[in-house]
Amino acid sequence: MRAIIKGILLFLNIFICIGVLTVTRSILVLFTIKRKFLVSYIVHLFGKIFTLILGIKVKVSGEKSLLKKRGVLFVSNHLSYIDGIVMTSLSPLVFIGRSDLRFWPLFGLFSFLSYTIFVNRNSPLNIQKEIGRIVSFLKDKVNVVLFPEGTSSEGTRLLAFRSSFFVAPLEAKSPTVCLAIKYKKINSEDINDKNKDLVYWYGDMNFFPHLLGVLKLEEILVEVNVCGALEDLEIKDKSTSLQRKYLCDACQKVIEYHLGYGKSPSRNGN
Repeated sequence: MRAIIKGILLFLNIFICIGVLTVTRSILVLFTIKRKFLVSYIVHLFGKIFTLILGIKVKVSGEKSLLKKRGVLFVSNHLSYIDGIVMTSLSPLVFIGRSDLRFWPLFGLFSFLSYTIFVNRNSPLNIQKEIGRIVSFLKDKVNVVLFPEGTSSEGTRLLAFRSSFFVAPLEAKSPTVCLAIKYKKINSEDINDKNKDLVYWYGDMNFFPHLLGVLKLEEILVEVNVCGALEDLEIKDKSTSLQRKYLCDACQKVIEYHLGYGKSPSRNGN
């Protein structure tokens, strides 16, 4: 019964959000910058509703004030589609998502209307256009979330970060803020190897059966550590290619440390 009620509330609110986004984008068709931010803010408000419906409790630690800034590239580890719900509840933002997401039933339309920046990580042909879109959002003071692992993982380690999109904050002259997301408890039980797949979504897991399992849960406790802004890296005298790789490596080290996977990074990312 819990899953049925939560499912009805979740999909009802998704439909309402789609309606609100459609109207907003239509009314503000000539006001691009305002439209972008307002769309991200609407999704932010509905993100709070989605976390309430799904019983997701988010504990934020670290430099929380950075979540209120605009025009930030947020960089995070990736464990599940639930990450996206958590992120939208924290700050107005848009996502960088894989290109096939736009063809998902219902969720593809929602992603399109919420200005998800669709990318094809397996094809370099459109990468400059994709980077240009990210730069455009950042310059318009709209926050963007990047999951640089390129996919979700089982949570025992970070996958190698892909550096291509780290050129965007350099071109936009925007701050880069690292976020470390941890799932702490499921139904008041500490997360462990036996229950983690109730919330982690990775590999060949099917989406809708997994979502049904999430709807059956009573409570999910998530901790998000705002690790700080990487703005003082000593890379200005290096080529753009080296700068993005340096920034990418620095972000991976910072997030690894806050997840407990690595040693403490220095202030300049070394």
